[in-house]
Amino acid sequence: MTMRFTPDELAPILSRHLGGAATVLSVESFARGSSRETRFVRYRIDGGPERELVLRSDFPAGSTDPNPLDLEYFIYDRLNAADIPTARALFREDDPARTDRPFYAREKIEGDWNIPHYSDPDPAYDDLRIAIAREHIATLARVHAVDWQVLGLGERLPVPRDGADAAPSALRHARDQFLGLATEPIPLVLEAVEWLSDHAPPADRLCLCKGTNGYGEEVFRDGRIAALSDWEEVSIGDAAADFAFMQGFLVDIERDGHTLWGLQPALDYYESLTGLHITPEKVQYYQLVRSLRLLVMAHNSAASLRRPDAHIRQGWTATEVLHLTKHILASAMGMAPPIPSARFGQLNISVDMG
Repeated sequence: MTMRFTPDELAPILSRHLGGAATVLSVESFARGSSRETRFVRYRIDGGPERELVLRSDFPAGSTDPNPLDLEYFIYDRLNAADIPTARALFREDDPARTDRPFYAREKIEGDWNIPHYSDPDPAYDDLRIAIAREHIATLARVHAVDWQVLGLGERLPVPRDGADAAPSALRHARDQFLGLATEPIPLVLEAVEWLSDHAPPADRLCLCKGTNGYGEEVFRDGRIAALSDWEEVSIGDAAADFAFMQGFLVDIERDGHTLWGLQPALDYYESLTGLHITPEKVQYYQLVRSLRLLVMAHNSAASLRRPDAHIRQGWTATEVLHLTKHILASAMGMAPPIPSARFGQLNISVDMG
């Protein structure tokens, strides 16, 4: 059947998975996000109290992320046994007799990604910005301490051979995903994999890395993280990789000639919590690794554009992001001149490897 995610379509599916007669009260699409579709569903079971859950599905033309949707569900399901704030995984539906758009459901956590005054540049909110950023880093430190082997995450995630293989493993995975798309050749990808492999720093230890971090990626409540979301770029590797994309939480705050916050203070705070020393240079390296990863995602989006039901976000990713990431990697390797930071600032990537 062609799934439109209407209340009438979802009611029997929720009834089947949640152990009672479900009444779906509303389905609301979430406007943010470019990798997959997110919907909020209000429902009741057997006439009981109103509840909410979150549905995640690929776009009709496929996901921007080459990692499969069921991997995202797998991560939520396994992390439910870990001591970190995540939404509880509820069920996954992929039976073609019930839907042509596989999806999964997780509980909806009370809170919001948006924090009042966080983006207000008024110095009066400096303490708020720093406190929120420190809260996020402290929660990531808990993620990095998770015993990923006990949780069995290596069943689905590439596992580096050792610390020296952390970055090369991530590069091989990106390369293999790119080659598996078989869309069109981009020689720069293989050049970048080789160059980045030659410059790979070792990891002090292997840990679970969330991948996509920062303002707009997590659920906050009363100034604390109620749930970490957006696990689609999860990996096992170097903790430095999680500082490579930390949207909005590493912005420099300088007052009266003093640096109150930024990358180095954030790394110092992380070290005080974990004992792990991460240099800005290593973060910059992993920003380039993530640029390669974004290039693969952009190329995956380009394949989606062959379909008439492709989402406009996939068109943007397949063009603008593809161009920017190619230029960033070429620039880092000395194959192209630098580009103004304003062009790629939204990707949270620096290209100065000197």
